[in-house]
Amino acid sequence: MMIRIKDEKICINGKDVLLFGGELHYFRVPKKEWRNRIRQVKEAGANMISTYVPWIFHEIEEGVIDLTGETRPERDLKTFLQLISEEGLYCLVRPGPYVMAEVVDHGVPTWFIENYPEAIAKTNRGENHPTRVVSYMHPVFLEKCEKWYQAVCAIIEPFQVSNHGPVILFQLDNEVGMFHWVTNQPDYNQETLAQFEEYLRKHYSYEEFEKTFRIPFDEIKEFASLMVKKPESIYAHALRNEFGLFFREHYRTFIEHLKHSAEGKGINVPFVVNIHGFHTIDLLKRGTMYPIGISQLLETAKIENVLMAGDYYIGNIEYDNYIDIVLANAFTRAIQWKEQPLFSAEFQGGSIHDKPRLQPTAFDLTTRLCIADGMNGINYYMFAGGENYENIGLFGRRHEWQAPLSASGDKRPHYFVIQHLGEMIKAYENSLIKTKPAADTSIGFYPDYYMTEFYDEHTKSMVETIQHGREAYLYNGIAKGLRTNNIIFEGTNVMSDDEIDPAKVPTLWMFTTKWMDENIQQKLVCYLENGGQLIMFPTIPVKTMKNIPCTVLKDYIGIHIKGHKNHGFACIDEIDNVQVEYMETYEIEEGAFAWSEDADRDVIAFEKRLGKGNLIMFGVGMGFNFNYQFDCIASLAVRSGTKSRFSLEDELDITVRSDSEGGKFYFLNNFDEYKKVTTVNDSGQTLFGGKRFVIPPKSGLILPYNISLREDLSICYGSGEIYRTEQDSDKLVLTFRVTQEEEEFVFESSQWVPYETETASVVKLNGNQYKVVIQSRSESETILFRLKH
Repeated sequence: MMIRIKDEKICINGKDVLLFGGELHYFRVPKKEWRNRIRQVKEAGANMISTYVPWIFHEIEEGVIDLTGETRPERDLKTFLQLISEEGLYCLVRPGPYVMAEVVDHGVPTWFIENYPEAIAKTNRGENHPTRVVSYMHPVFLEKCEKWYQAVCAIIEPFQVSNHGPVILFQLDNEVGMFHWVTNQPDYNQETLAQFEEYLRKHYSYEEFEKTFRIPFDEIKEFASLMVKKPESIYAHALRNEFGLFFREHYRTFIEHLKHSAEGKGINVPFVVNIHGFHTIDLLKRGTMYPIGISQLLETAKIENVLMAGDYYIGNIEYDNYIDIVLANAFTRAIQWKEQPLFSAEFQGGSIHDKPRLQPTAFDLTTRLCIADGMNGINYYMFAGGENYENIGLFGRRHEWQAPLSASGDKRPHYFVIQHLGEMIKAYENSLIKTKPAADTSIGFYPDYYMTEFYDEHTKSMVETIQHGREAYLYNGIAKGLRTNNIIFEGTNVMSDDEIDPAKVPTLWMFTTKWMDENIQQKLVCYLENGGQLIMFPTIPVKTMKNIPCTVLKDYIGIHIKGHKNHGFACIDEIDNVQVEYMETYEIEEGAFAWSEDADRDVIAFEKRLGKGNLIMFGVGMGFNFNYQFDCIASLAVRSGTKSRFSLEDELDITVRSDSEGGKFYFLNNFDEYKKVTTVNDSGQTLFGGKRFVIPPKSGLILPYNISLREDLSICYGSGEIYRTEQDSDKLVLTFRVTQEEEEFVFESSQWVPYETETASVVKLNGNQYKVVIQSRSESETILFRLKH
């Protein structure tokens, strides 16, 4: 009995598994209801239960730990894990020490906060951190964590898959660094600052320290313990940058400590670290700050046998925000361990507040979009509502969360949406898990552009400039324009140790600001020298991230920057009167293809051969507020040799996952409130017999193509979503959801023959192929097969 992570898949006891789970908090559900809730989650197609194990609930007073229900039935973690095992499900356990989960003090016992104030993170004024978060590496906190892990791991260890139990994953802490980011308050506890001093001594020589921070090396202790709290302008930018780099290592050290502690207590399954960052803007949620969490945990992602997992809370997914999920997927994959699958340990299953009301379509489309982008692990958070016993809830007694299952176990409308998806994934799992998303190009991910969690009065302007640029010109600009044109991109971490190989990354779209470190500028130079196609926008870097002049890339390009203009109109290729927010102007004529529409008619974009490669410098910053602006990106893509493999008749999002043997799954998603109609053309070939698909409002369709449904039955193509296969002796029944007026399937089998019914007609094709056409007004239909005689 074992679990392996390989080739972007989780393999459990020799079988590749697509994890489809739900968060069920035993400590919020009456013990007598546990088995029923577990079965309800399983009935929705899930193969995994996930739960936090809140320290605060189990150690009510210091030294008194109850994990077996002696003081309250709902504390019986041991029985809960046993029930999961009996029901044949996997389990992700999440024992903290932090769990958040809308629990008082975020899961750390209140007695610890009150009795050990020296271990609380401090503000730069010496006060307790406004969130009361602890200082992660404080020895007193680690000592108490050790005792908590000793107790909780003793319960979990026998239930691991290696012991024929359900536990396959163990999460370490929760959303590390999040409290520091949302408050703009790093940890100034003296223990942490002493570690910062050690970090500086390790990373800087006398000369380098004095050159970077412009203060004597002899003052390094005072610098790390006092001057850091109120930076002077002379070193503020360098300090902000270095403090962020330090905290990346600090968080990694904390997670490594927890990992080693758990391993020492018998935990041998892979570990999970989750990434925070989605945020709310009135009634809409966005993911434009999610990469801040990725940046904070960049070093953590390098720990062996640790899976990075995103927390995805997009709210009601819309045409105008679905790009945030796409970029979250691309950037997470860019930094994670290459063998691990894309995984969300907290995939939106509801929301803590009842406003905004989340629609069933939100859960349907977000799930489809993430699976299309290669996600092989989903855990809906929350899946069941409950009650906060003994006043542990931050928001009172009730904890409904708009979950698929209410606190009383009633099924809400989106339960059935998730159930269809879960059953369909189960039906397709063996083939789907073998496929990977196909990409047309790549977007560069520069984590340091998201290391913006801290700033002061001296660095605020720089941080705000970077933040505005990445949101306006990348998220709401180029990335959105590419995806809307169905040009599918992956992410490339430009800070990885490897050079960017043009053979693997033929085209790279790189958002840039005037700040970029010398080594990254040089990496882009090498990429061009080696034959890469670089599309850079909207600014040529001229400084490092410490705000020190650096023109390596500019000098290599050999360009003079005339200046910058804000708000105006431009002519881009042959598209005139394009409204833009920002323009960088250049002194160049050869290769120019965009100009400002003013008296100066300045060049704002040009193309230039460099080394064996080609640079397209698009010195234009614009969010896409008008449809014609999408044409500008289509034109830019053509110029770079980037094109979509797809041709559709209507505006839909389309992606494909494919395997090495020609098997594919096509994903069509409609984010609008009206139906769309299209055929599907991939690389010049019209597929599915030329069938025109109707995609209803706010819905999607997963289309199998040349995939194996069972060892003895393949689908050449199909228009309906099969979600159940049942065999009874010499009969086989496939059940599918009806979405088209006329559903069409082509099957191939040497053993099974479909036969006609009142709604189904069958035509034998060449060899062992059969075409089945079904006309029905029912929500679901069946296709019947008999064994060949």
